[in-house]
Amino acid sequence: MKLLNVLLIGAVLGAVDGGGIFFAPGEPYPTEIFSAAILKGVLVALMIGFSLKARAPLLRGAAFGLLYGLAFALVVFLAKGGVASMDAPYVVPSGAVFGIIAGLLVAKLGFSSSEPMASPRN
Repeated sequence: MKLLNVLLIGAVLGAVDGGGIFFAPGEPYPTEIFSAAILKGVLVALMIGFSLKARAPLLRGAAFGLLYGLAFALVVFLAKGGVASMDAPYVVPSGAVFGIIAGLLVAKLGFSSSEPMASPRN
């Protein structure tokens, strides 16, 4: 796995995902939320990278991305009060979408072409 590529994919996608917080009026902690979004993106990308084998199909990368992106987004949503407060209603769908994108990018750019091909059973 190309660790730097995976980290960069996660950081950039996390920054894009969390960048909207600076447009939320009255948000008291935009820098902290932005930093958490970057960290979340990096962690999702790392989990995808460690779950995939070299030359994994893009669909497998997208599936792992959906799984991990949705899981992390649900953690954030529930930590903000979930359905009872509805403080972060868009976190879950954006987490799923950015997870899929991260999965595709990690599957495509996260491994070198010289690494051995994954077996069809994995």
